[in-house]
Order: sequence, then structure tokens, then C-alpha cells
Amino acid sequence: MEVKMVQCPFGHYYNAALHASCPECARNAGASGNAARGAAPGSGNFTPTEAPGGPFPGTVPVDGGAEGDPFGYTVIGGDLHGPDQLEPVVGWLVCVEGPMRGLDYRIHAGYNYIGREVGDIHIAGDMQISRQNHAMVAFDAEEQSYYVGPSAGRNLIKVNGKTVLNAMELHSYDVISIGSTKLLFIGLCGEKFRWEGK
Repeated sequence: MEVKMVQCPFGHYYNAALHASCPECARNAGASGNAARGAAPGSGNFTPTEAPGGPFPGTVPVDGGAEGDPFGYTVIGGDLHGPDQLEPVVGWLVCVEGPMRGLDYRIHAGYNYIGREVGDIHIAGDMQISRQNHAMVAFDAEEQSYYVGPSAGRNLIKVNGKTVLNAMELHSYDVISIGSTKLLFIGLCGEKFRWEGK
């Protein structure tokens, strides 16, 4: 497969041999953001000044943002800071190999399901990853520990080259192989930092 990595104006990297335009921008813009501007759903017709934080947002937020939010930032109720606050990031997965190479994905507390199209973390373009619930990464806030395991995906997942059949503990700089994609895990919370409770 030909790999021709390019960077869109928002800082996302994508394989131009597979995609005519940035798939992350198209997904983030979605129907809600483009409908207000009269653009076709998923067309990505928006300017860099419309992106939160400037023209280059650094990470891909998890799905489930507030209604009308084209960028999908997760809003939670009754968690860290009370109602209508952003859910805090607890770690990241960084794609180091595969169609989404160079892209990073935020991890939140609890379960984070990985799929090609549906779930908390979308690995677009990798046809070896199930459409939804291929695998999961979880963070236990009480124990301040991370886990990875298979979900309903057909293909196996590996951590540091070893097959994972049941959930196992995950440590910073472990590499998760899923389909043709490799994801480097970086944990934020632990001995040196934790989000305070209510």
C-alpha cells in the first residue's frame, strides 16, 4: 500500500494515497458544523479560525460532545468539576504506524472503545480494525491504573508484540498493535499527577 503522508491546515496528518482530504476534519466538521454554514455534511468547509484554540488543535477529542459542537468535545455532568464541564484527559494514544500515523487520541476515565468508525477512538482507514468495539483502553481513577484488552473485534491485538487475550495493565510507552496500526500509549495520571475529585 502506498503511503503519502500530508498535513492538513489543522495539523492532522493523513495518507493522501487513501483520502482526497483530511478524514479527521471531515469527521469533526460533521453535519452539525457544516449545516449551519450551508456546506455538505463532512465536506470540511471551515476556516482555521473556527477551530478551538487556533488553527492547529493538537489532539482528537473523544466522541460525544455537546449538541451542536462540531469538534466533539465531551461534556459531562457531576464528575470532576460538576455539570457542563469538559471531561479531563487522563492519557493519550499516539499513532506511530498505520493510516493515521502522527495523530493522537485523548483517553478519558473509564472505558475508551476503539473502532474504525464508531467508538471513543476512531482509527479511520485501517480496514483490519472492526467498525466498532475492536478493543478498549480503560483508566481506573481509584487505582490510578490503565488497562487494555480486546472487545468484540475479529482480529487479535498485541501489546509490545505479545498477543492480548484478556485485559492487561498498560504502562507508558507500551505499543498497542491493532490491525495495521500501532499506537504508543502515554499515561498522564499516576504517582506524579492526578486530577483531584470534587
